[in-house]
Amino acid sequence: MSYLIVSDIDHTLLNDRGELVAANARALAKARAKGAVVVLATARSYAGALPVYQELALDTPLICSNGTLVYDPAGHIIMAQAIKQGTSKQLVELFTATPHHWSVRVKDIAYLHPDFDTSRPPFDNRRYYRPVPSAALPGMLGAYQDVVSVSLFGEDLAGFYMAHDWRAMGLVAAYYPPSLFNPQEAVAVNSHQASKGEAVRWLQRHLGFSQLPVLAIGDSPADATMFPLGIGVAPANAAAEVKATADWLAPHCDDGAVAAALQRYVFASEDEQAGLEPPKASSSKDE
Repeated sequence: MSYLIVSDIDHTLLNDRGELVAANARALAKARAKGAVVVLATARSYAGALPVYQELALDTPLICSNGTLVYDPAGHIIMAQAIKQGTSKQLVELFTATPHHWSVRVKDIAYLHPDFDTSRPPFDNRRYYRPVPSAALPGMLGAYQDVVSVSLFGEDLAGFYMAHDWRAMGLVAAYYPPSLFNPQEAVAVNSHQASKGEAVRWLQRHLGFSQLPVLAIGDSPADATMFPLGIGVAPANAAAEVKATADWLAPHCDDGAVAAALQRYVFASEDEQAGLEPPKASSSKDE
């Protein structure tokens, strides 16, 4: 049986050191050779996700920024979910009034706080990231109709994240602690209509993937939005609320979570077709 396999990148496909786990890469290549479609769905920007996409030699759409943007294999945007115009202006004003470094993404470019550290990838890529003076930002954004996400980077951002009713504003917010990919705390906000799950649904409707059963793998609440579309797998390092909604708990991301999920569901189905009994998946809700 072929699958639409959708995997998160950080702390799922990659280990906690930010390295692509060899077993995961081999398993995805094997699944593709047997007819599966592999799609990456990540909180990263296109520039941040591209090295992993290229290392896997994929030729499928790429879901970025937690589902706000979908790119074709050539790097062209084929779907964008912008924040409502009036809300985006309010949001930009809220974020730029803080002492923290901000990022405002308008489809294929992100405008950065003028003091943002652009010495490290992917922020050093001027094609996708552009520092601008705060006073110049409104002019760059025009009517604010194309803003897809707004982010803050700095310290002690958990309080800022908790202090606002994002849902009442028609938004979804995510808080990220420091990581290898980003050494600072971060808060990212996008339209409530944008999610990884909605992006996968869009691919199913518009790109002919609806006939394939979905196997979704990820560690964050953003990844859990994909789980209702089919089989949801969370690695052992996933957030507790993500584990609670998963169909199966895979090993830790350091130990090949994606490879284990494919072995249990994709490759085991071949054994079943051959008359062998596949391993029974235990529900995380029973553990």
